[in-house]
Amino acid sequence: MDFLKDPTILFIVKLVITFGLMASGFFVNRALSWSLRKLHPYHPEKARSQLVFLKNLVRMAVFLLLVLVWASQITGAFLSVVAIAGALIITGKEVVLSLLGYVNISLSKPFRIGDYIEIGNQNGRVIDIDLLSTKLFEIGMSGKYTGRRLAVPNAAVFMHTIKHNSMLGKFSLYTIEIILPFKADTAKAEEIALRVARSVSAAWVEEADRYFDRIEVSEFVDLPAAHPEVFWQAYNELAHKMIVRLACPLEKRGDAEQAIYKGFWQEFGPV
Repeated sequence: MDFLKDPTILFIVKLVITFGLMASGFFVNRALSWSLRKLHPYHPEKARSQLVFLKNLVRMAVFLLLVLVWASQITGAFLSVVAIAGALIITGKEVVLSLLGYVNISLSKPFRIGDYIEIGNQNGRVIDIDLLSTKLFEIGMSGKYTGRRLAVPNAAVFMHTIKHNSMLGKFSLYTIEIILPFKADTAKAEEIALRVARSVSAAWVEEADRYFDRIEVSEFVDLPAAHPEVFWQAYNELAHKMIVRLACPLEKRGDAEQAIYKGFWQEFGPV
C-alpha cells in the first residue's frame, strides 16, 4: 500500500472511488424504482412514496461516504476559505434550512406524495420530496393542472403556512367564489347556484356523505354535510361574494368548478 502515499495516486484512487459511489447510488435507485413498480403494480402512489424515502436514504449514504473519502481535502479547503466565511454562511443558510425542512417533513409528515397542498402562493400536487426541495405539479386558478412543475425549497415549511387540501382523503370540501354586484337578485343567485351545484355533485354526493360519516367516527371530528351549501360575504363596497361549498373527489375539483361557473352564469344571465 506504499503507492497510496503518493499524493497523485491517492487523488486518482479517491476520484475512482467517488465515481464508483455515484454510479452505485444511481444504479441502486434505478433498481429500487424497478422493484417497487413490480411490488406495487396497482398502487403507484404507494410505490412513489416508498421510492422517494429510499432514494433519499441512498443519497445520504453516498454523501456521507464521499465526505469520509474526501475528509482531509474538505478540512483543508474549509480552512482555506475562512476569508469568505460570511458569504458561505449566507449561501449555506438556505441549504441548512432546506435540510432541516426535509427532516421536519419526514418526521411530522405534514404532507405525503400524492397530496394536494398549498405552500405560500404555490398550489399543486406533491410528486417528489428530496433533501432540498418538494416537487409539485402546479394547479392554476381554474383548479386544473398548468403543465408546469414547481420546485419549492423545503425551507418554505418554516416560513409559510401549509394548506393541506386532501387531508380528508378521497373526498374534500371545496369552495367556489362568485362575485355579484349589490343590485343582483341574491335569492335568485342562491337558488341557481344550489341547483347547479347539486346537479354537478349528484353522481358522488351520497358516497361522499357516507365517507364523511366514517371520517367523523374514526377521527373524532365534526364535518359538515357533503351536499352543496351557499354562504355570503361582503366583497367590497360594490359587490357581494357568494361562496358555494360542496364535497368533491380530489381529481374532479377543476371539472366541478368549471361546470358550476358555466352553469350558473348561463342560467343567471348578465347583471
